[in-house]
Amino acid sequence: MGTLPSPREARQFLSRFTLPAPVQKTSLTSSTHLAVSGTDSSPSSNKTFVDSLLWPTDHVALIKLEGPFEHDNLIAIANTLVQLQRLGLMSVVMLDNQTWWRHQSPHLNDALVSGSDQSAEIRRRMMNDMADVVEEIERSGGRARPIYDGVFEDAKTSPQQSHVISERIVVADTAVDHVLIRPGSRIIESCLKLRQIPVMIPMATTAHSHRLPVQSNKALVALAKYMGSTVNEASQGAGHGSLVPMRLIVINTSGGFPLTRAKGISGPTHCFVNLKDEYDAITDDLANMNHIPEELAKSYRSDLDMIRDCLAYLPPSCSALVTSSPSLTLITNLITDKPLFSSTMRGQDPKVMLATTVLRNGLDIFTFQNNLQGMDLKRLQSLLETSFGKSLDADGFYARIQDRIEAVILAGEDYMGAAIVTREGGDVSGKGEKTETHTLASVAYLDKFSVAPKSQGIGVADILWKKLTDQFPDLVWRSRSDNPVNKWYFDRADGHIKIPGTNWTVFWYGPKGLGLMSDYIEICRGIPASFLPKPLLEIQK
Repeated sequence: MGTLPSPREARQFLSRFTLPAPVQKTSLTSSTHLAVSGTDSSPSSNKTFVDSLLWPTDHVALIKLEGPFEHDNLIAIANTLVQLQRLGLMSVVMLDNQTWWRHQSPHLNDALVSGSDQSAEIRRRMMNDMADVVEEIERSGGRARPIYDGVFEDAKTSPQQSHVISERIVVADTAVDHVLIRPGSRIIESCLKLRQIPVMIPMATTAHSHRLPVQSNKALVALAKYMGSTVNEASQGAGHGSLVPMRLIVINTSGGFPLTRAKGISGPTHCFVNLKDEYDAITDDLANMNHIPEELAKSYRSDLDMIRDCLAYLPPSCSALVTSSPSLTLITNLITDKPLFSSTMRGQDPKVMLATTVLRNGLDIFTFQNNLQGMDLKRLQSLLETSFGKSLDADGFYARIQDRIEAVILAGEDYMGAAIVTREGGDVSGKGEKTETHTLASVAYLDKFSVAPKSQGIGVADILWKKLTDQFPDLVWRSRSDNPVNKWYFDRADGHIKIPGTNWTVFWYGPKGLGLMSDYIEICRGIPASFLPKPLLEIQK
């Protein structure tokens, strides 16, 4: 429940998913008056005005349905697509099914030509699956249009390559290197204007009008590049809304990307992936998996490459979602833009965590070991002050941590978030920290954990926390007992205890925590506050 919509997230959703301005409540008379009395009454401007009235939404999701699905699952998926449309998110659906390509000769993809028996059989399977999806959407109360032609072209045979959007996608066992969007194609726009869900199969047309089955992931990347480019057309008054997807969604039967490098993070799948930082590691994991079939691992690798390539053509605000549990997951993610469950939370049900992975093109992560050299301390101070809403005692804070820095983990070049870890207790700077009875243990202490307000809600905190758990198997930190962030800490700590006589609560994770509890309390008790007190702030104002 920790990532179900909060009131703030619900308000953000309502502010984003409102009707476009032309279709807000207005009388017919006032709308007509605007059209007649406008300064530009040319036919093109009138057409643009009418098109803006008819355009249903500026929120689009590019969805891949990766079957085969049982009939009950297909019904659930269709119901979810219709419900998403009612909530303001139109779906553009691409179908995929590994059974399309089974029982074929090893050289089928090298011999795909119109009229071949094998190619015809693949087209027949594609058409049957498309008909099933369209039928279930219609039965669920929605409207859908099957699209099997007129969108994609085979680049090797297209005579108009200079006028189309293309991308080379390397996928094993296929001979088609480029998939293009057909010039002038407005089929998707036509569907959305009529509030129909376009349901496509990956069929490319050759220069000789032959229909050629291709891999879905190639078609999706070409489609993402085309749709990502429409933001410029919309801003120039092309007569329709932007097709830029706000979500890229893969609905399959196997769930999110499997997690094999645990490193302190529990659960069988990645729940949140920062592609810029984690792509290589996940690719290596997928190449060396022994507990899942090779065909499934190959599918995961192909989807990971496809998602990375698609997000590269879409705005940074666009996220990807891989799930086998579409209903609650998709609707929750639509509102919160984050995973239903967090990979950094402790004690979750692995069966529930199996369902979903959220991916973003992500942030560059920078780690500074043992010192602050190379950091912009002014920007770090600004991040801490805006995150905590207090004024930092900069001189005192930096003087205290200068000889104690263990690591600073920084999210993004523009300082979107930071985790500052110091080494406390033990022998610090040549001086042993002692109580009346013993020398305190040397421990890793999370001095500051902050995310810039403008970056909250997009997974920066989880990215930083995963880095912390990778580097520090045991960690301790403190927080004021009335801090609203404590709920997030409770979900990620193995234990906590309040320091007697203070307003501080000590948190920790790791196997050594219980044995070091008394040391944790003494260390946290002795660390001075980093921020100026409020009365002093009021005097300074």
